[in-house]
Amino acid sequence: MDDWFASGRDAGFTLVEALIALVISGILASALISLLVGQSRFYERTDAQLYAEQTVRGAMDIMSSEIRMGSGTDLLAAEADSVSLRFDIARAIVCASSGSNAATALMFERNSGVNLAAGGSPGTAWSGPYETAFRYADGWLPTQSATGSAPKATCAANGAPSTYVDTDYAELTGWLGTFPSAPPAGAVVRFYDRLTYRFAPSTFFTSRTALWRGTQELIGPFADGAAFSYVMDDGSVRTSVSGSDLAAVAAVRVTATALGDGANRFAVQRPLSFDVPFRN
Repeated sequence: MDDWFASGRDAGFTLVEALIALVISGILASALISLLVGQSRFYERTDAQLYAEQTVRGAMDIMSSEIRMGSGTDLLAAEADSVSLRFDIARAIVCASSGSNAATALMFERNSGVNLAAGGSPGTAWSGPYETAFRYADGWLPTQSATGSAPKATCAANGAPSTYVDTDYAELTGWLGTFPSAPPAGAVVRFYDRLTYRFAPSTFFTSRTALWRGTQELIGPFADGAAFSYVMDDGSVRTSVSGSDLAAVAAVRVTATALGDGANRFAVQRPLSFDVPFRN
């Protein structure tokens, strides 16, 4: 019996042993919690960094592709907080001219869903065959006096493709008075509107700056101080350019600081500075 009771006492835990086990368990639990909290913060910080980097990439991709298509002569305004330029809605090639006031054209390119501001400033420009300079008429569009089979037949007879839909062929009149004459055969005609990019307060993020395209908030948030500047033909950089010097702008410079999403509790910042040279 004594041996039986002795072996029972040896199989249990003393109070000291239990306390030691509790202390070790507490240390392990604390270490595990610290690890989980650290991982959670790491993931949050990584998400904030990715958001800021995507903001930078998005701003570059969207703005660059459209601004690069223009030229200094397409600039309408160049300020520190905004840049405005002529943006093509459609392009046409003149198949034939009828006197000095009418031209038959094939609309070979259209930009649908451009999301420009309502009540903008539509305009027309044309460049003659083998010319690089355009003649502009802001706020004016020719009259489509006829569309369909007749203009299509005229274009086809003059060597233009006949594979486009009938509504892409039109007779355009009313050139005299706005231009010295209608554009000749082979001329390229541009129909455009006013496109504005600007940095302005965000409607989604309190106390943040967003990039706007017309009336649409595209991307953000940016820190205060986001701005445009302008690289001139002579290499100088200006914060704004007056109307008489707009044609001398060689590139639009964008300077901003992208921030992490939401409260940005880890103070993530990604500086952004790049030039968008005009291609045309």
